[in-house]
Amino acid sequence: MTRRTWAWLALIALAVVVGTATLAAWRTGVLSSDHLLMPAPDTVRIALPERGGRLTLAFPDQGWAAPYRVRHVSVEHAGQWIIDTDLFPAPLDRRFGMVLYWIPAQGRVGPYLRLADPAGDILLDLRGFSAWRIASLGLQPWLVAPSGTAAAGRVLSPDQDVLITAGRPVPPLVAETPGERIGRVIETDDGIVYQPFDPEPEPR
Repeated sequence: MTRRTWAWLALIALAVVVGTATLAAWRTGVLSSDHLLMPAPDTVRIALPERGGRLTLAFPDQGWAAPYRVRHVSVEHAGQWIIDTDLFPAPLDRRFGMVLYWIPAQGRVGPYLRLADPAGDILLDLRGFSAWRIASLGLQPWLVAPSGTAAAGRVLSPDQDVLITAGRPVPPLVAETPGERIGRVIETDDGIVYQPFDPEPEPR
């Protein structure tokens, strides 16, 4: 074969390798339109109390598009993802951040982790393997889907029984127990970090 033929074969081989690598990166999410237009999210990993597993929070870049980009929460326990879901879009409040409250289990109920956010609280049910957004239905707190529109609703039957049409009531344990503040996720000059809560020492 001539030198020109070898050059064309080399170009074809290079194109095949680059194309295959690009396709693989696109399918795995490493390369996507979101990642091309926006920086990768900041990720915070937190060990939960009482062997509750490991919490991972992913926040998009806190620039102009933050109110339109979803956040993500996941919990890994015993090597398995028991919670893995998107959260509704919202920027991380630079003054208050997101405060974490631990609500220990009582009997067969709980434990829960409440993510207190000025944009709307999130409740993680670590026994039920689910994530909820805390909304309000009248004056009553209500659990709705953690992403998308916070839709809640109920109707009363002729016998005054509540028929749930969207969401569910907040568990009594959560409604009655504020929980223990264990730390907060906040934006600093070095990025988004987790700051554990350091309780004041008991007086001697």
